[in-house]
Amino acid sequence: MEVMNRMEQTGEKFEKQVSLPLSSFLSDFSPRYISSEDIEVLPSGNESEITCNDEKQEDFSSSSIEFPKEYMEEILPFGFSSEGVVDVEAAQKAAFDQAMQETTEKLQKQFKVEKQRLEEEHAKAIEAAKQSVVESIGANVQSQLTKGLADLRQEISQEIAQVLSIFIGEKITEEALQQFATKISDQALGGGQPLVLEGSKELFEQLKKQRDFDASQFKFQPTKSTEIRLHRGEMVIATQLTPFLTTLKELVQ
Repeated sequence: MEVMNRMEQTGEKFEKQVSLPLSSFLSDFSPRYISSEDIEVLPSGNESEITCNDEKQEDFSSSSIEFPKEYMEEILPFGFSSEGVVDVEAAQKAAFDQAMQETTEKLQKQFKVEKQRLEEEHAKAIEAAKQSVVESIGANVQSQLTKGLADLRQEISQEIAQVLSIFIGEKITEEALQQFATKISDQALGGGQPLVLEGSKELFEQLKKQRDFDASQFKFQPTKSTEIRLHRGEMVIATQLTPFLTTLKELVQ
């Protein structure tokens, strides 16, 4: 009797549950607000492991481990080899070195051409200045050469003036020696013995090249003088080049 009563009660419960709507058996999926106080963050047991793995990765990245060529070819994508890998830094350095070499060679060629051009122009300027002096001096070499250089000195550079002073000095010396040779040749005529010349050895060598001069009629005694002198009794004949050469030197300073 008791069993029958329990069965009847169970049947009544089942009928009640069957009569309930289906939504009562499903979970509630509607939005629900959760406060921050209801959230609890649990420590992860893998945190130390992750940190350790990161440190190992940094050590590996900073290490200078070199892998064999065969291993690198295995891990490279298909169709690539270790020989095809380009060293960007080395390529940039090679390109820079090549550009520097080409630029240097180009500048050297330009400098050589420019130097040759300037030398040619300089030589032409000096030659033109010489010709101008020669044409303007006339017959009186000693007086007009120095005057001509003084006038040109205001128009030409210091370097050209120095070159011209040497050229003019040679002209003055040549003219003075020619005049000296003509004068002493008359003194040697009819002399019983050679006359004695004394002075600069360099000037004497130039004097021997002048016309109207017979070196066999003279005896030379070298001295430290910058002139050449002929003594005959109380008469002295000298070249007197020093004043003119001194004037030239002062003009170009």
